[in-house]
This record gives sequence, C-alpha cells and structure tokens, in this order.
Amino acid sequence: MRTDYDETPYPSLSYSQTHPDRLATIATLLGLNPAPVTQCRVLELGSAAGGNLFPLAYALPGSQFTGIDISQAQIDAGRDALDKLELQNVSLQRMDIMDIAPALGQFDYIIAHGVYSWAPPEVREKVMQVCRDNLSPDGIAYVSYNSYPGWHMMRAIRDAMLYRTRGISDPSERVAQARAMLDFMAEAIPADGNAFGAFLQSYMRFLQGELKGASVQGNAFLLHDELEEVNDPVYFWQFAQHAAEHGLQYVAEAEFADVFPKGYSDEVMQKLQSLSHDIIELEQYLDFLRSRMFRQTLLCHANLTVRRTLALDRVRGMFVASRVKPVSENPNIDTKSVEQFRSADGATLSTDHPVSKAALLHLAQVWPRAISIGELLAAARARVNAAPDRLDDDAVDLMANLLKAYTYSSQLVELHTFQPPLVGTLSERPVASAVARFEARQGSIVANLWHERAHLTPLNRQLVRLLDGTRDRAAVLDSLVKLAIDEKIHLKVDGQPVTAEGQMRQLLDGELDQNLQWLARAGTLVG
Repeated sequence: MRTDYDETPYPSLSYSQTHPDRLATIATLLGLNPAPVTQCRVLELGSAAGGNLFPLAYALPGSQFTGIDISQAQIDAGRDALDKLELQNVSLQRMDIMDIAPALGQFDYIIAHGVYSWAPPEVREKVMQVCRDNLSPDGIAYVSYNSYPGWHMMRAIRDAMLYRTRGISDPSERVAQARAMLDFMAEAIPADGNAFGAFLQSYMRFLQGELKGASVQGNAFLLHDELEEVNDPVYFWQFAQHAAEHGLQYVAEAEFADVFPKGYSDEVMQKLQSLSHDIIELEQYLDFLRSRMFRQTLLCHANLTVRRTLALDRVRGMFVASRVKPVSENPNIDTKSVEQFRSADGATLSTDHPVSKAALLHLAQVWPRAISIGELLAAARARVNAAPDRLDDDAVDLMANLLKAYTYSSQLVELHTFQPPLVGTLSERPVASAVARFEARQGSIVANLWHERAHLTPLNRQLVRLLDGTRDRAAVLDSLVKLAIDEKIHLKVDGQPVTAEGQMRQLLDGELDQNLQWLARAGTLVG
C-alpha cells in the first residue's frame, strides 16, 4: 500500500453533513425509523486521525464510534489525541477496508466520506458490501463521491495537473507544481465568455474558501483528492444501480434541499416528470440540468419503505434551530402582511403567518440553541398574543413553514432529532467544549457542537484554550494579558504594535466580551 497518507496525512476535520443527526433527520422525514443518535453505533470508513468522529463522540457520549483507516500514522495520531481528550466511546483501528467482515458488528450509521471515487473497483465493491452486511436493519449509510456530468470539466483540470506533475514522486513537489499549473491556467484562460474559464475561476474560489490559506491542509487536499492515482466519478444512476445490486436503495442526499427541483419553469417541471419513471431517473435528469459534480448520498436496506411525501407529523417531535434574518429592518409580525427571511446562503422564505414570523425571530435570538417544536410554538404565540382557539391551526402552519424552509435550504431552518449540550449565554466561568480546546491547540479550525467548522482569529484561538471552567472574566483577562506580554497574542493600534501592559489590558478588556459572545454564538461553549 502506498504511504503518501503517512507522509502527507489527510486533514482530520469535521464534516457536518456526515453527522448521524443529519442522517436521522432526513430518514425520519422520509418515513424511516433510524436509531436515536443519542444511543447508536457509528462506523466511519477512512476515518483519518479521527477529526470527524471526536466531536461526534463528545456531543453524543451515549453512542459508540468506530473509525478505520489504512494509514498507521493517522491512526497513531488519532489514538494520541484520544488519550488527551479522554473519550471512552471511540475506537480507532488500522485496517484495510477489504478486511472488514460481518464480525466487525452492525452499525446504525455508516460514513464513507471521500472513499468511493478514490478507490479501485474492488474497494468500491467492498464499500457496498460493508453497507449491506454491517448496516443495522433500520440503518442509514452515507457515501460521498464525485459525479458526472459536472466532473467532465473538472477532469480536464485534474488531467492538466497530472500531466504537469508526471514523473514527480515527492509529494510536496507534486503539490507545488500542481498549484503552479492551476495558477497558470487561471491567468491564461479568460473567465468572461469562456465556460471553461468561468468554471476554473469558480474552482479556484472554492479552493481558497475550503483551505482558508492553510498550506498543509491545501497540500493534502490536492494530493489525496485531485492528484490521487484513482479518482473515478460516476453518474448517479450508476451509483444507484451499484447500491441496488447489494440490496441497498437510495434515500436522499445529505444536503436535503438539493433533492428538490427549484428555479425551473412549469414547462420544465412537466417535461422532467414525463421523462422520469422513478426517483432515480428524476435525480439523474436533474444532474444533467445542474451539471452536478459531487454527491453525498444516503442509503438504506432495500426492504424498507421510503415515503417521499413529507408528512407534518414527522416534524412534530423534532428540534429547530435557525440564524435566519428578516429582510425588513422592522418586520411586522402581528398582522397577515408578508415578511421575507433570508439565510446566509441567499435562500429566502416568505410568509404572512404571524406565528411563523415570530418563531423565526425567536430562533435567531436563541441561536445556537435548538428548541422543540412545542417550545417554539408557545414562545411565538406568546409573542403575537395569538388567540387560544388558533392553537392547532398555528401548529400546523408553523410546521408547514419550517418544513418548507428546510427543503429550501438547511441554512434557513435546521431540523434536528436531538439537542447538543451547548449554551447560548455566558456563565460566570465559561467552558468551551473539550474538543474545541484541544483543536485550538493544533490550529485555527475547531468543530463546534453542531459539527460545523468554526474558524478562529488568533485572539479567539488563545481565548478558547483558556475556557476550561476554572477562570472567571477577570482571570481570563489576566491570562490574555500575560499571553500578549509573552508575544503569543499580537496587538496593534493603527498598524503599530502595542507593547505597554496597560494599553494591552485596556484593548483586551474592550474586546473580551465581544469575543466571548462570538464563541457562544459559534456553538463552541458548553457551560
């Protein structure tokens, strides 16, 4: 087995779309009965050093997590991290996927992120076998892969990088030359009026956004994704057929909103319906229209019934979170006037239902907490002084609007099957999650309690490490001042370094509360 994963380990990061709660929420909406995420077994294929599993294990102490990876170096690094985190519900094993047998046990959720397209045919076959043999009867598997037709254009970029790096064996040099080739192509090919040039510029922006300037992670990303010896996309219909051959069926996508056609005329939708005899054909035709290049597909056993008509009763027992903002500066929530709410990704929801409008404002105020439908309904009705005889109607209208928003974008409204142990307000002695404190010692990216990646400023990176529950505000400030004196925090005013201790204290005192509030809103605090 090649050792480039040992020489250049793959970034060990969290992937929010792989969270068992995300899988359970979607499965529940589609009429399935997945295991409660608070008491489940999770298997990750290609777990690297455990960066995706550790935040899950911390937030879900009643569940068990197993990660396997072929790289001994990454498994060793993960086990070292486990010792420091003292997580008792994670097991990391150095194992080839080909060696997995039914004896490994059954799992309620199986995660295979970044494996399927980057493996030879026999390993792809094994991934499907594992999803069949090691998935519990009501289990959900997540498999990501590159897809056609979108990857046809991406393949040209990959081929250019492979050609430029042919004959180069040193991983660092390969990545350096690949980056140089990308830069050259981006400069040489105009984006205006040139479809390939526009796509290339979009890809470059994606890289910059993904890597945030982290050269080590960027090198590993290019080496193991774009420059990997095997990188074979498939059409969705081919993937679905492969799953069916192993007694598995398509459930949905981890980005649930992607399943719903949006932005097409009635004529286009009618044509799509006439062309499509089943959900697989509809999804494939949509991929052609969207030129889709990446999928994150959920699978279950073929004997289960997936109900593709969404029922409100499935929403009733869930929890809701949202950071959506009203478009209007002063939204009118007391009358039937239409108000529009927008998420960070640009998705919008318009509603004239007073309780729904009040609910969205309430969710934004209590973010990052998720609250039950019942709690949300009561808070929203109190906010608009709703009539007692409207309770049942308001419940139905609210759930319908929440579900509609979720199908538009998960950034408009998040639906969940559990509440993570985070807090949205500051305590006298704030506590950041143990995983965030540990990851802040390694770099500027930490996983929050929603399994998202929070990008920390240099100040916040030092601040997170201090929030272990032993320090009140005054002690935190004293510690930050000492870090500034020791030049582990660099403070500037008008571009000039601050060296006087009194000025350091004044600056840090002025910024501390704002930064603490940001960490709370970022979902990193548990106390």
